[in-house]
Amino acid sequence: MAFDSLELTEEKIHAITDKIPQKPVTIVEGTSYMVIILGAFAVLAFFIYNFLTNFILEPTYQTCFNATLQRLKLDPRITVRLGNDIVGYGQESPSRVQRQQIPHQIYKDANGVEHCRLQFNMRGPGGVAIVNADMHKDASGSWDYLYLIVDVKSGSSPPQRLNIVAPK
Repeated sequence: MAFDSLELTEEKIHAITDKIPQKPVTIVEGTSYMVIILGAFAVLAFFIYNFLTNFILEPTYQTCFNATLQRLKLDPRITVRLGNDIVGYGQESPSRVQRQQIPHQIYKDANGVEHCRLQFNMRGPGGVAIVNADMHKDASGSWDYLYLIVDVKSGSSPPQRLNIVAPK
């Protein structure tokens, strides 16, 4: 009784694969595959960089915005005029995207010191305000104010300008 073994021997494998015709890869094909692979890696690197800088690492302007908003929430001159439940946002607009984007400018002065200029809105139960700030990195690397000015419109009283940190 003769039966065929279910094991694949090396001879059976070669007998099957030797019958499949394979063309050699040309230089053009190899180069085009390499370009596609490198392009895919570049796109992947772009998405990873944007994810890290926007979601994991806090951008410079967001750090300055958070510090400024926290300072203003604790300032009694602001809480008297706007109330205790103060929120900060980018632009006065019904669009959620525009409210989330904080207008800012990051630049270096003549001495090479990094500055962050912000303009954003605040709202509280007592009124609204527009905040203008210019922050710079001091020698220790922490952010310090060059100026911090708040224009408050509260209730029926005329608009007031508060110099929280006077321009130098």
